Amino acid sequence: MAISPLFFPLQSQAELLCGNRDHWPSLDDFQNLAAKQTASLKSLNGAMIQFVPQASRPSHWQDDYEPRIYLNGEVQTRLENWHDFFQVLVWTTFPKTKAILNAKHYEAIRHRKEFNPHSKQRTPMENALTQFDECGAIVVSSDKRWLDLIREFRWKELFWQNRAAIKTQLQCFIFGHAVYEKALEPYIGLTAHAVLFAVEADFFRWPLNMQLEYLDKTTAQAFDLGLYPSPKHFQPFPLLGMPAWDKDNDNESYYDNADYFRPGRKVK
Repeated sequence: MAISPLFFPLQSQAELLCGNRDHWPSLDDFQNLAAKQTASLKSLNGAMIQFVPQASRPSHWQDDYEPRIYLNGEVQTRLENWHDFFQVLVWTTFPKTKAILNAKHYEAIRHRKEFNPHSKQRTPMENALTQFDECGAIVVSSDKRWLDLIREFRWKELFWQNRAAIKTQLQCFIFGHAVYEKALEPYIGLTAHAVLFAVEADFFRWPLNMQLEYLDKTTAQAFDLGLYPSPKHFQPFPLLGMPAWDKDNDNESYYDNADYFRPGRKVK
């Protein structure tokens, strides 16, 4: 069976994890995958990342999902669950970005809880971190014009009128594990919340592992600098507009669907 192009960033890690197996991986399998990384997976607190069983509801905020990763390196993971399966693959593909998102989450939660221990109202920063972690994508281009078309929601001009150019000058790398789960059964409406980066033309001649390492470092730095303090700072990106990411998008009329290719707000 052909592999959907939406999954290409995870392909090498998926092959390392799954090989020719015909059953779901175990926690030991996940941990073995983490051990195969060139650099050890760690939280920014220095804790080694471990994939551990899902826990019951904690009694203290420090035992919540994100703080537990930051403090102890423990990523609660459900078995035979696509959402958490892709979470593991994203951790091993984008370890620097995952670590900075987690650290920012921890600091935001700690600050909120120290101010008001009973607070359950998440901050805009927490919402942004969660949105990118779950539904994010990294879009890069060697031509500023294509990034401007994305910011201006000029989808048909981007995906159809400049189709030949963007095949070699623009790429989308899905980050969010929830998007990967949805991509198992893609549908019109499948949209990511993207960060946009300009790259040199040489980027598209690099092997995939070099591209991923560069994007992991670049995205982590952007979040470390606080460039995305709220969800409105991400760019909505209709994933199935990418050439060949949907078998039907080789027809011009595909891009006339305004319910999917929306002329939405402009993000600067």
